[in-house]
Amino acid sequence: MKFALSVSLLGAALLAGCATGSAVPVGMQAGKFVAYECEGGKRLQARLAADGSSVRIRHEGGYELDHKGGGVYEGEGWKLLTQGTMELQHNGKTAARQCRAVR
Repeated sequence: MKFALSVSLLGAALLAGCATGSAVPVGMQAGKFVAYECEGGKRLQARLAADGSSVRIRHEGGYELDHKGGGVYEGEGWKLLTQGTMELQHNGKTAARQCRAVR
């Protein structure tokens, strides 16, 4: 009985952890490109994968960025930070900051 209860609690904890990791970044929609305006008149578009595992961005080309956790997506020298205000970096340099979804 104790073993079954422990397995049950462990399963619930794992499910809770997965649920919190798949939060949709502010303004993004799964399967739909969303336009963003950023500081300095810069623009980008982003589309979240249905399962939250990646984001497709359009900024000086198109790139697929993999979810690394904590609101960070990376790939091909690009890094998208989605916690707080959205920021896009390329090879360690800021490419766009203070990005907000256009309604």
